[in-house]
Amino acid sequence: MDSDDWSKVVLAAIPVVGAVAKSLRGAVKGRRGRLISDAALLAKLPPDSAAYKRLLGHLDEEVARIIDEEDRKRRDVVGVVLGVALLAGAAALVVSAWRSDGDVSPFLWAAAAVVAFLGTVGLVQDATPRARDDTGRPIK
Repeated sequence: MDSDDWSKVVLAAIPVVGAVAKSLRGAVKGRRGRLISDAALLAKLPPDSAAYKRLLGHLDEEVARIIDEEDRKRRDVVGVVLGVALLAGAAALVVSAWRSDGDVSPFLWAAAAVVAFLGTVGLVQDATPRARDDTGRPIK
């Protein structure tokens, strides 16, 4: 397969991967989705039952935990985009190193390794949800 064939395969795979990711994301409810279903269950219970009071207490605790933990934690979007861009650049350097002649190839492999390392470190640090200030830096 030449590069033209590979580009057609990649272009055809992008929407498929996006559709699969979207369907998988919808299948996993997460904490807030469980809260919504618990609230619907709470509405069906009689208000004077013990289960109603326990479920109401559970919902109160979960909402307080979301406010305290999850709403403070966020990702640094600029850092994530930069990390992905560096990884894409590293991939381009790998392709160039693979196709180049022997004289330049070791330098391209070294550059690809450094760029891939920096992109991976940046992506991992910025994609991890943390409490951050307004500029996106983690609060210690």
